[in-house]
Order: sequence, then C-alpha cells, then structure tokens
Amino acid sequence: MSRRAALPGIAVVVPALFATVAVLVFAVRELSGTTPLSNGPMRNVAEAAGAGQSSEVLRLLRDGDDPRRFWPVRPEIISSYVTRPTGLEAAIWGGRNIVELLDQRGFIADDGTRVHLTCLAKDAGKTEVVEYLTASGAPSCETGAAFASVKDRSLQR
Repeated sequence: MSRRAALPGIAVVVPALFATVAVLVFAVRELSGTTPLSNGPMRNVAEAAGAGQSSEVLRLLRDGDDPRRFWPVRPEIISSYVTRPTGLEAAIWGGRNIVELLDQRGFIADDGTRVHLTCLAKDAGKTEVVEYLTASGAPSCETGAAFASVKDRSLQR
C-alpha cells in the first residue's frame, strides 16, 4: 500500500527535478558561452568596447589590451562588415560612455585620432558620440570614408 501512495509523489517530483537540472545546465552553458544564442565572453578590448561593456573594457585594459591596436571582433558584436577595428573604433558602436572612458584614460591623445573617430561616429549615426568628440569644434568629414576604411580593413583578412 505504501508503494501506491508514493507513486503520485514521485510523479510530481521527477518532472520538477528534471526541469531544475535542465535550467541549471542551461545557466552553466550560458555563462561559459557555449549555447548557440550566447556571444560568450568578450575576447578582447574591441569586442568589449563594441558591446558597450564598460566593466569588461576596464578589466581588459588592466590586463594589458591596447585599444589603439587592431583586434579581431566576431561579426555578431558590431557588424559583419566590422570585424577588425581598433578598440577605439569599436567604442563608437559601444556608445558615448565607452568613448569617454577611453578618452579619460588618454587613449584619444592626438587630433588625428579624434578626427577619425568623429568621422566614423558620423558615418555610424552615433550623434551622442559625435557631440562628445566635437566639443571643441567639428571637423569636416567625407561622408562614408571613415566607415569604408574600417570595412576595407575587415575584408582584407
């Protein structure tokens, strides 16, 4: 008689236990970046900057990543056309906070870099970034030229 009484309890517990284990497995895989829908952990400062992840940018800078260097970036981070930007260029897509963070740390040190980033932000339609970078005056930009240089570099892999 006790076996029959236990069957309804087991029938209720087993699906709940199975669902709990499935959620835990999914959570672990998601955190490790191995699910089909996850981007996985950021591989370098350009990926973190392009994704707008300030804490990751700071961590990678602390670990020695140079945002002035060209980095491989997975196409799902920014665009399939932008797969080899500098960390500074990727920051344009990450937003004003990322650009400002890198500027405050002295990575946008010269006028040529500031002009290039401003023109790229204009090409990408990032008005907040343009406003930040042009506080002392806007440079003249050839429409599409800055984006074309980043795109061409990505295609030359």
